[in-house]
Amino acid sequence: MLNQTTEYQSCIQSSEKVSWRLDELLPKDTVLDFSRRFLSDELTGAESIPFLNAEERLLLNHIRSNSYAHLFLFLEEYAVALASQRAGLELHGNATHMRALLRFTEEELKHQQLFARFTSAFARGFKVVPALLDNHVEVARAIMAKSNLGVLIFNLHLELMTQQHYLETVRGNKTETLDPLFCNLLKHHWLEEAQHTRLDFLEAQKILAREPDTLDAALTEYAELLQALRGTLNAQLALDLQTLEKVVGRAFTPEEHQHLAESQERSYVWGFIGMGMKAPLFLSRLRALSPMAEQRVLELAPTYYCD
Repeated sequence: MLNQTTEYQSCIQSSEKVSWRLDELLPKDTVLDFSRRFLSDELTGAESIPFLNAEERLLLNHIRSNSYAHLFLFLEEYAVALASQRAGLELHGNATHMRALLRFTEEELKHQQLFARFTSAFARGFKVVPALLDNHVEVARAIMAKSNLGVLIFNLHLELMTQQHYLETVRGNKTETLDPLFCNLLKHHWLEEAQHTRLDFLEAQKILAREPDTLDAALTEYAELLQALRGTLNAQLALDLQTLEKVVGRAFTPEEHQHLAESQERSYVWGFIGMGMKAPLFLSRLRALSPMAEQRVLELAPTYYCD
């Protein structure tokens, strides 16, 4: 069997080093600055809509940014279930493994509270109350119906996706045009998720050491979960467009609505699926599990993005 305890202890130490307090990062009475973009246009695609004026593009950026925060709140419902389930398997077992996984669980709950606090602040300050998905428990249960290994690979994808988002669209000079509060929120979310990706990988190794023949089925489940994620993104997109029409005070023509729906779907799919699949660390982690795993993802990737 693998002797991973040193790695789990390292995850605990790193987690303690980067840990942050919710009330310090985003106080309850936070007032958002709606004069700035929250997310890069690489993640919202708002700037390329030809029939929106500058004010309307900024409104779309804000709507998409709020939905982005909400989708993390939404998706981390299953992540809490996954981490707590894996921790429970270590009861009366390896205390270090269990402690690391319990920190994982607690931090995911904190992230949910962080994004809930942001969306509440957004609703208080925005011109209209945005429409957001509310079936997170149902979705979490559907995800957790898959094998732990399939869900761990899916979770690794999403967590390394957040790293790509931060590295490619937030860190560095690009933050000068974005709201610093939102950039700081994403930075601290990523700092803790970086430890979670290590734990996902260690837990996947643990399963494969015991059940090496389960990888093929888990990768099939990962592909199924990506398709389900695409459906969730499209459901939120439909609500985004309702919110946009409400806030701009006019209905879009059928042609404009189609343009918005198609371009925003590309933006959503690229941001949440394509960027995760191409993340170098995601591919290297898969390769470490099995070269076959990396190859399967590379074969699937063109479904979601084109180089």
